[in-house]
Amino acid sequence: MVKIMHRLQIFASQNPLCVVFIVLAVISWAITIAAMLSSKRTGKHVSGLPALGGFLVFIGFLTSSRKWLALLGFLDPMFLYFVIKIIPDIIAAERYEKNYIPPSEFDGGTLIAYTGYGKEYEELRYPSEYPGSYEVHRINRYCIIQKDTSYFLLKIEHTDRIISRSEYKTPEECKRHASDKAKWKAYE
Repeated sequence: MVKIMHRLQIFASQNPLCVVFIVLAVISWAITIAAMLSSKRTGKHVSGLPALGGFLVFIGFLTSSRKWLALLGFLDPMFLYFVIKIIPDIIAAERYEKNYIPPSEFDGGTLIAYTGYGKEYEELRYPSEYPGSYEVHRINRYCIIQKDTSYFLLKIEHTDRIISRSEYKTPEECKRHASDKAKWKAYE
């Protein structure tokens, strides 16, 4: 036991930056565990610092003379959860967004044309209930619907909430009032 402690002291004296990163990793793990216990106790989600501890261990050992120990950073359970669960969920959500087709009856009208999902076609600002502040909405999709003889351009946010509804005489006029970057698809 004395021999192991002596070797750890030598390692710490030769690699002080690594020790700082390891201490920060232990602190982040403690915060994450405390957050998980608090979430369980209160029933409300409290976020910790997931995967930060493993990342700090990885960086810490990369600064040391024993770089192969950086692989220990990948043993952080939150890092493994991130790689196995979170990244595939993000990819599946993006794939769903890109392949989404709105229903034929949309907002009380018949869908004529729609655009694919765009990260942001335009940004709309509306005055907020608080003086001097604004609500900002990022438009991610456009739809053109027909009600009776009128056509409506719908500007839709990421959550499929309609932000703006404008009435025009023709679908081409609707398209002119949308973003130039919009690529339209006819509804079949």
